[in-house]
Amino acid sequence: MAIYAVVAGSWIILSDVLLAGVVRGLGTFVQVQILKGWFYVAATSVLLYALIRKDTAALRESEARHRASLESMADALILVDSHGRIVEANKAVLTLFGLEAPGMPAELRRFIELLDLRHPDGSPIAWDALPSQRALRGETVREQELLSRHSNGALLHISATASPVATEAGRAPELAVVVLRDLTGLKRLERMRDEFLSTAAHELRTPITTIKGYAQLLDRWTPGGHEPREGKAFRILNRQSDRLTQLVQELLEVSRLQLGRLALRRQRFELGELVADVLERMQGVSSRHRLVLHQEGHVFVDADRERIEQVLVNLFDNAIKYSPEGGDIEARVEVREGSGVVSIRDPGMGIPKERQGQLFERFYRAHAGLESDRGGMGIGLHLCEQIVQRHGGRIWFESEVGKGSIFSFSLALAQQVGQEHEARV
Repeated sequence: MAIYAVVAGSWIILSDVLLAGVVRGLGTFVQVQILKGWFYVAATSVLLYALIRKDTAALRESEARHRASLESMADALILVDSHGRIVEANKAVLTLFGLEAPGMPAELRRFIELLDLRHPDGSPIAWDALPSQRALRGETVREQELLSRHSNGALLHISATASPVATEAGRAPELAVVVLRDLTGLKRLERMRDEFLSTAAHELRTPITTIKGYAQLLDRWTPGGHEPREGKAFRILNRQSDRLTQLVQELLEVSRLQLGRLALRRQRFELGELVADVLERMQGVSSRHRLVLHQEGHVFVDADRERIEQVLVNLFDNAIKYSPEGGDIEARVEVREGSGVVSIRDPGMGIPKERQGQLFERFYRAHAGLESDRGGMGIGLHLCEQIVQRHGGRIWFESEVGKGSIFSFSLALAQQVGQEHEARV
């Protein structure tokens, strides 16, 4: 276009100067100027047409490459605008949900209704919680798991990643790109694995119980053993059988959780009393630690007492295990922000910062490969998290290497106690 402007300007100036020196007579000069104008318009039109055609061809080529890139993606991609319209979607979207192009809704709300989009627990997902709407608020959503329906009625497990399309600084995003990935096959394999682990755990319980029973029987038949070392061997057999039983039980519990077979038997109880009971029992595990309870006032919760006891045992056991130098382990029970909260502080080795992000993942061991490794299957904390979340609570921690850790979890207050507490406040 710059070349066009230079050529046009030069033509106008030079042609006028040339005509003024060559043409004589006003009438003839006017006629020549008119002819020159027609010629200029015709030449300009041809040149502009050529430029527009060239730019259009380049634009179409760019769009074709863009479309080819979208269609070559294995994952489904949807572009949504701030008005709730689906601006663009690739063929993988139609394939994933078994749709035909004419049946693809242009409105996002209609699309969500068609897919019956839900949270992993089956509850409906609110409009503001959709990955696209979160992205339009400027948030980047990574691998949010959702449930959906195929056009044939089959249940689909999908993962949604959403990002806002960059705009001018200070302006709200007008577009969001959402990438959907099919996790159904992976979830099926995970379920098969959990079924296998559940079956294996059941089968292992019988021989372990038998080994423990015969070890105790031999110890009774020959108290202390024929020789001192025999008595020691019986005690080791008994202790390791207990350890193996605990590992198998944890594996079984995790499998039940994943398969949705773990029912909660809720009851109203005083949380501090349960913590005190567990603390008293755990005190006998180590003579190098002193377990201390801090509590002011009663904290009543509505929960499965046995499952919460399981959480407490795991947390106290970890606090003792990862504090090899001994010291005070402090438990605190309190009401905080309308919930019953238990916190357990240890003076131990702490957790490396780079390993904290995966701490509650199944089979993850934060100290694996380090000198501080104390073994285990990496199930305990995952089990704690799942149990607390099933109660509608949350679990969190603070940790610093060399300074210990604080693990906390919250539970909803029992309704009667919650009302009394609000009245007092």
